[in-house]
Amino acid sequence: MIKKVKVIKSHHSDVLIPFQAEKGEIVNGKEKPTQWEGWLYCKNKDGIFGWVPKAFVTPVKDSFEEFQFIRAYNSFEISVSKGEFVKIKERESGWAKIENESGKIGWIPLENLEE
Repeated sequence: MIKKVKVIKSHHSDVLIPFQAEKGEIVNGKEKPTQWEGWLYCKNKDGIFGWVPKAFVTPVKDSFEEFQFIRAYNSFEISVSKGEFVKIKERESGWAKIENESGKIGWIPLENLEE
């Protein structure tokens, strides 16, 4: 059973177009400084840039900047307010994929949740 946890710090998403990739898709990516470990900055086939968990990709042989997705990914961030209760569906590299009370699913920083 997935338990509900409380949002202890609001999160507002300012991402207008989320990064998406299908399993098997090859993207260009590189390491860039970020406050969270385990992420790559990538560009997908549609020319959209976004942060991708390293755990979701594998390097393409003989390439320094190409990575292939080992599972589908969508970087959609969700806005939440302090005091809300949400369900954690997945944890990855300092972020949580959550579901809010109205059934919307998206990512927020794990540090915004009380566990």
